[in-house]
Amino acid sequence: MCTASWIHSNEGYSLFFNRDEKLTRKEGLPPELRELRGVKYISPLDGDHQGSWIAVNQFGLTLCLLNRYQMARSNTGVDFTSRGLLLINLIDSVDRIEVENRLADSNLQCFQPFTLAVLQQRSETVVFQWDGLDLLKHPEGDALMPLTSSSCDTLNVIERRRSQFEKFRDKAGELNEETLYRFHHSHDPSSGANSVCMHRDDAATVSFSTVRVDDGSIEFGYLQASPCMERRDAIHAIRLERAAS
Repeated sequence: MCTASWIHSNEGYSLFFNRDEKLTRKEGLPPELRELRGVKYISPLDGDHQGSWIAVNQFGLTLCLLNRYQMARSNTGVDFTSRGLLLINLIDSVDRIEVENRLADSNLQCFQPFTLAVLQQRSETVVFQWDGLDLLKHPEGDALMPLTSSSCDTLNVIERRRSQFEKFRDKAGELNEETLYRFHHSHDPSSGANSVCMHRDDAATVSFSTVRVDDGSIEFGYLQASPCMERRDAIHAIRLERAAS
C-alpha cells in the first residue's frame, strides 16, 4: 500500500514516496546511513523484517518497491521472503544495468509479486514487475507514474489515485516538486482509502520520503507520520557524499 512519483531534470531527479501500512505492523525504523559490501546508502527499515521499501546509495541510484496485491499468490506452501529484503540486497548496485542483471540471476520464486522502480541521473526510470511467474521490464517507466498499490479494493484505488495525479498535473500545467509534494499530501476527493495520503480504520499512510539526487548532492528526507499531520519543515534530511560510479 504505497504511492511513488518522481521528476527528472538536467541535473538529476526527485522522488516522493508514501508508505501505507496496516496499523498492526511494527513501526518502521527511520532512515540512517548504512553500508552493504562497502557501498554506503540511506534507507529506513521496516520493523517486522528489517527490509526496506526505499533506499538511495552513494552512486545516486535509488530503488523503491511496492507490493502487487492484485497479483498476490495464494498459499502455495512456499515460505515467502519479505520483498523489502530483496531491495536491501540490491542497493549496493552501481547502476540500473547491474540491478537488472542481478534480478535476472535471482530466485524470485521466494517473493510475492512486486513492482521495483530504479532511478538514476540522466536516464529514464526503469520499472520491473514480478508477477510470480515472469519478470517484466519497462524501460520507459516514467509512463507508468504514479506507481501505487493497495491491499483493499486494489484496482479501483489504483485507478482513482492515477486520476487524481492527472488532475494535479493538468491543474499545475507541469510536473514539478511542488505539484508532487501536494499530490502526496492530498486527501482528494476525501480522506479515506482512495486518497494518496491514505486513512482507513485498519491502515494509513505512516511515512513520507523524498530523495533528491543531482551532481553535487544526495539527500534523503523523511517524515515518520502521515504527510497531512506535519509541516514541511518537520521533514528530517540526511545527506550522503557522492562516489564515482
